[in-house]
Amino acid sequence: MGKNRIEVPLIEFLKNKIYLGAYDSTPIDTRDYVYFTVEDALPYNSFHLDFGPLNIGNLYRFAVVLHAIFNEDSNQGKAVVLYSSTCPKQRSNAACLLCCYLILLQDWSPHQVLQPISQCIPPFSGFRDAGYSNSDYEITIQDIVYAMWRAKQRDLIDIKENFNLEEYEQYERVDQGDFNIISKDFIAFASPQQKKPGIINEPFKKVLRYFQDANVQLVVRLNSHLYDSKEFTKRGIKHIDMIFDDGTCPTLDYVAKFIGAAECIIQKGGRIAVHCKAGLGRTGCLIGAHLIYTHGFTANECIAYMRMIRPGMVVGPQQHWLYLHQNDFRDWRFTMCLDNRPCELIGGLNALCNYDEFKSRMKEARRKVLQQQQQQQIQKANSSFGADSSISYTPSRRRKISGALASKIQVAVPIESPGQPRKYVDEESNEEIMINNSDDENTMQDIIHSSPRANTSTSTPKKEYASEWKVLRSISNNNQQPMQLTKTTTTTTTRTISTTLSSSPSHEQQQQQQQQQQTSPTSNLIIHKSRSNKPRIGSNSSPRVHSGGIRKLSGKKY
Repeated sequence: MGKNRIEVPLIEFLKNKIYLGAYDSTPIDTRDYVYFTVEDALPYNSFHLDFGPLNIGNLYRFAVVLHAIFNEDSNQGKAVVLYSSTCPKQRSNAACLLCCYLILLQDWSPHQVLQPISQCIPPFSGFRDAGYSNSDYEITIQDIVYAMWRAKQRDLIDIKENFNLEEYEQYERVDQGDFNIISKDFIAFASPQQKKPGIINEPFKKVLRYFQDANVQLVVRLNSHLYDSKEFTKRGIKHIDMIFDDGTCPTLDYVAKFIGAAECIIQKGGRIAVHCKAGLGRTGCLIGAHLIYTHGFTANECIAYMRMIRPGMVVGPQQHWLYLHQNDFRDWRFTMCLDNRPCELIGGLNALCNYDEFKSRMKEARRKVLQQQQQQQIQKANSSFGADSSISYTPSRRRKISGALASKIQVAVPIESPGQPRKYVDEESNEEIMINNSDDENTMQDIIHSSPRANTSTSTPKKEYASEWKVLRSISNNNQQPMQLTKTTTTTTTRTISTTLSSSPSHEQQQQQQQQQQTSPTSNLIIHKSRSNKPRIGSNSSPRVHSGGIRKLSGKKY
């Protein structure tokens, strides 16, 4: 029987420009097509049964090769075909390289690069983890494409301008430190090892030297002690232990503390270096949680991105753990905040805490502080009062009105009224006294009866008062003088003044006024006054004055 050959159709990405193919034999260039492959030049270094994706360094080298082919004079006007063997794994690596190249260097959108390879027959193989158990979780080309697109949008990758291939390939080697820069904030590395205290091997020296130059301010150890942490602390790098078992997943409380510690360092402009035994599984869990928390990756995108930078990250059940809690980490961006209390587990840095709990705790703390301040003010006031009892203090609230005054206000004024300006003539000095007080009908009667001018006839007033009004004013009763109460038939403080304001009253008017004084129970409250012959203002109707007083229409004298 002959060997079965798989026919894979040529996939067009850009017409007459770039294609993807798969052949079991080496194709020969034609007048229209030029073929090339990187399957042997850019191999994937597997840990166990994993086969890809190829890392960011291989992607950079692939771009260099592709550009060189396009720029050759002999290839002008020809379409370029990237091909691999018909093995599903190799086809997946080739397709992933080409798609990531178009995303990162040609600025294609995800749907543009995914449309040509969608529903291909035979299908592309998914990528598995680097663990030794059977794989039950896969990363697809679509996950990797969206991971690269999101990383570009979030400025995590800039392969055009800000990628150092030489540095990347140097430090990923075990003898050079075995670390990779995952993002501008995080470095993932394998645990340094010391056989004897004080003796530092060459890989450890390179790690220490690079961390000092790269402004690493915090190292987080997740595995058992294989070196002395003082090697970092004496170089000004903070070191904390957050150890949990190999191959397991951290608790959410651990993750909240880690993200909080990382945020404290990032806010200061520093970097965080994280390691476990190999710098893959446990390290990938915590760094991946922070990437989801900060940049909104999905779990698959996060795993794909980290494996493009550092192959093998996140192993076995840790993939499922990251998938199950991805929404929690994403929601923490809006429901959690940095606590203001230092946490001993993370070296006195601040962990994440629930925002509502933090808000209520801050409210309670402010209430206690305010209460303490009030108590201190009271104690200070009491001590000052004891030292000098002559000092008077303004009461904290209005004083109550005494019972006598309250009853008097209810009798004299039906409603609460502000003080009104009043004026009367002093019998001794024969001068007008101006006061400011509320109306009191009984008090006015007492004042009028006590004054000899109240019972005088309504003859022509003196010249100095010919052009002025006499206005009845009321004052409050003096507590030292007896108060005379006069019963009246009226229940309001409104009085009607019947005097004519334009000229002096005639004889007949005087007789009518005397009759009114005899018949009216309040006649003793009316004082008549004549005015000069100057032009009057207003109508001839007598004004109706409230609150027991006659008010001037203007401040001018007529």
